[in-house]
Amino acid sequence: MPLPRPRFSLLTLILLTTIAALALTVGILWRDVGPLRQEVRRLRNEVGELHVEDSTKLHAIRVETDNELEWKWRIWIPESGSYRIGIGGRSVPAQGLTSPGSSTIQTDESGEHVVRYLIRRDPRDEKWHGSLHFAGMSVGKDEQPWVDWPSHKWVGGGVGHTTQVFDKDKIVELIRLRVSKDAKDSSQIEDPAAGFMIWIEPMP
Repeated sequence: MPLPRPRFSLLTLILLTTIAALALTVGILWRDVGPLRQEVRRLRNEVGELHVEDSTKLHAIRVETDNELEWKWRIWIPESGSYRIGIGGRSVPAQGLTSPGSSTIQTDESGEHVVRYLIRRDPRDEKWHGSLHFAGMSVGKDEQPWVDWPSHKWVGGGVGHTTQVFDKDKIVELIRLRVSKDAKDSSQIEDPAAGFMIWIEPMP
């Protein structure tokens, strides 16, 4: 006796076909998501926008400015964190932070923020001074005489023009700029040297 053949209604066939088409579409989209994410990250970096994938970590990216005496970063402060943004100038070591007397700004406000460092000439003494700006506050007035030097060598480090991610309990060095008017090349810059550095450190 022959076995009965399975029977499918037209509605069932349409439903199965739709499910198969959706599964194929999802597979294709999933395959394409990886390159698209990389492209989004590249475009964000080009315009200086943060690419935050893990909001529990600290993020930072340096942003281009139109002023050669202005430096700017976008940073992401994770929730439930308290941080101190420090600035040190005049005497910058090759390693480690500057003296404990450095100016600082404290924040525990999570989310995206902008950190700026400006060097401007004070009309009262005609000297160049640097100051840190964050969330409507500003600190520091470190003299930066190297701006007027006719020639100088410098070496710098810190966060660049791509989003960098850090554990929230780590010290993040936004920039360390060391300048010399006597060194023949950057490897001979004295320690400590003129310049400035800016960093973010977690508060206990």
